Amino acid sequence: MIVTLAAWVALGACGGESGSAADSASSATAAGAVTAKRADSAAPVAPRTALPGPNASGCVSEGDWQACSVEKRLTDAGFVPIRKGASPAGVFDVAGTTYALGPAELSVYLFPSAKARAAAVSGIDTVAVARRGSASPWSMAPTLITSNNLVGILVSDNGRLIERVQNAITAGLPSAPR
Repeated sequence: MIVTLAAWVALGACGGESGSAADSASSATAAGAVTAKRADSAAPVAPRTALPGPNASGCVSEGDWQACSVEKRLTDAGFVPIRKGASPAGVFDVAGTTYALGPAELSVYLFPSAKARAAAVSGIDTVAVARRGSASPWSMAPTLITSNNLVGILVSDNGRLIERVQNAITAGLPSAPR
């Protein structure tokens, strides 16, 4: 009986107009109902639900950068950002987080506003990415990336990877409504 019902649900999903959102929704509901009424289990099995989206966790995709939005943008760009810990101190007055992006390292500093970020960047040597007159804390030539309230310092000698990270971050977040 259950196999017959499952076959009819499968045939119903394949027949008729293809690509219809209503057909997909009704097939998913029917499949969930079949799963919930399995004959070989004593208790009904609940259908799977989607994980909460970014808004459920408080991460928004507009306005200022947040750690979660940086991680999402990097992931969407095809990277697997791995948190390594705190970024080198002494360059900026805010704490940063360092991510491993394959062989590269990206240090991300989030400021309270774009104005605060601009003021902080104006006080450093943007080529060495260090305070003026101080030694560079980076292991090789860094790339400075800025977007809204974010400063990213990418340490890599791979030109293609540098360009991909720059493109991912400088695309920026949409502006929040004012």
